[in-house]
Amino acid sequence: MSNEERCDYDRLEVADFDHESPWVRPGRPWLKNRPDYIPKTLKYPELEGFHCLLKKSALDFPNNIMMHFPQTNDKYTFYETSYYVDVLTNVFMNEFGIKKGDGIAIMTPNCPEYIFAVYASSQSGGILIPVNPLLKKKEVAHIVNSSGIIKVFITDERLFGTVKRACKEANVENIIKISSDKPDEITIKKLLEKYRPLFPKVNINIKEDLGALLFTGGTTGLPKGVMLTHSNILSNSFQFLYTGVAGSWRGSVEETLAELGKVRSLTCNPLCHGMGFFVLNSCVLGVISLIIYSSFDAGEVLKMIDRYKLATFSGIPTMYNFLINHPNFKKSDLSSLEFSASGAAALPPKVAKIWHDKTGLKVVNAYGLTEVTCMCTVAACWEDINPESISFPIIDTDAKIVQPPDYITELKVGERGELLIRGPQVMKGYWKNPEATKDTLVEDENGNIWLRTGDIAYMDEKGFFYIVGRTKEQIKYKGYRILPAEVEESLYEHPAVLECAVIGVPDPDEIVGEKIKAFIKLKPEYQGKITEQEIIDWAKEKMAGYKWPRIVEFVGMIPKTPVGKVMRRALLQKELKKQKKSS
Repeated sequence: MSNEERCDYDRLEVADFDHESPWVRPGRPWLKNRPDYIPKTLKYPELEGFHCLLKKSALDFPNNIMMHFPQTNDKYTFYETSYYVDVLTNVFMNEFGIKKGDGIAIMTPNCPEYIFAVYASSQSGGILIPVNPLLKKKEVAHIVNSSGIIKVFITDERLFGTVKRACKEANVENIIKISSDKPDEITIKKLLEKYRPLFPKVNINIKEDLGALLFTGGTTGLPKGVMLTHSNILSNSFQFLYTGVAGSWRGSVEETLAELGKVRSLTCNPLCHGMGFFVLNSCVLGVISLIIYSSFDAGEVLKMIDRYKLATFSGIPTMYNFLINHPNFKKSDLSSLEFSASGAAALPPKVAKIWHDKTGLKVVNAYGLTEVTCMCTVAACWEDINPESISFPIIDTDAKIVQPPDYITELKVGERGELLIRGPQVMKGYWKNPEATKDTLVEDENGNIWLRTGDIAYMDEKGFFYIVGRTKEQIKYKGYRILPAEVEESLYEHPAVLECAVIGVPDPDEIVGEKIKAFIKLKPEYQGKITEQEIIDWAKEKMAGYKWPRIVEFVGMIPKTPVGKVMRRALLQKELKKQKKSS
């Protein structure tokens, strides 16, 4: 069997229109209106590893641009990318002695070498361990020490000191820079010139062997390592192409496959994050030319959409918020856009409305988390887009609402409880953390494994799901349970509010339980022209008596994780320290 044949398959045969999904309970409401041209389940190809996503696209579309970095004007075709992946595979195996199961960590901003390393790690049998370049020494050391398998750590000149200090106790054998001004220093760029390509045969069990170890964002403490098998990564990529693209945008599988090689997309997401990693793999599978920025710049994004006539834009709510508030937003030509999606957190309705008024597009709220590789719900083409909902589970994905500790009995339509997910993209477990794994992966009466998301949600009669908050972030005020997102959504209606975050602050008098406090970043034109009390008075008029914030504080920034999620925990810790000082 040739190298190409080992990663080849018929894209059309992946779609199964005849058999119901083995992952989904029959009769789910979101399937009632599913049209015949949408597959019922997928026949996932038995590939050697997730690197075969690249090999297949390079085989069929060798001369298509795979990645373009406008800031440096670096461009690589699918063939060129595949070639350098083969070279780096040789480097990993013969320069550094990488064997199956060894960890390959990489901590750099978005760059071509990062992408070479992603697929070379899979091809060599190693386990990819992406590290966000915004993390500090403490978090990096935690990842290095808790993983315990890193044999090669790739970084850049700017981050080398942080990585070296973080790896000190773990005795990582090889810390390699991508490039260096020192002529005698070994670097990835020099090794790519020295070695020849290699496409080895590595005996990978895709259902059991890890393709990546992704560490969670750490909004509630130090991150946990999420074990993703090759099968998890492959499954979620195919799920996106065959229902994320086909089912929510293009319509049929045939229409989607006919567009292979014709679509360009843009990402500002860090590729080291679960969402960025997923976007990369999905675009490689879908032969989508990816325009990649190392950081988000609202003005540049608006320019790129116009310059390259992009058909799609996906981002997180923070990105949309900065786009609609950019001075050039109203005069930018965004007419090429056919599809807009948001993930990572709820998109405020006001932001969604302004985007819709400008582009004519309803933003599709996709939902996922690292523990499901990335995606588990997205809009379906057979129903109208509901911007307030995370929509329906994607193909081969089931979802239900329960009230812990009962993970079997499903709640009725409209009742709030914890959202559970089942599908082939659900993680293997948490790395070296059996207790957390046991608490998160729960079994139903038939022995099926479900993932506890930690999100409070409900389902309507059509099968639309709605996220209303996190189980650990509920504010308890006078017996009421209030979700921060509900208060934040209302605050965004105020014209002065650029960003906000809401937490519950313990009542020192122990009368009401927790007081609702809002941290607000004002739009520049309102700074110094409005007071905290005016915001409170406005909120009293707009919100239920138990929901409006009793305390408002204007701040210069809202703390976020490296991928843009609000760190309410950090705000709460700051408040608790202030209370302790004043007592």
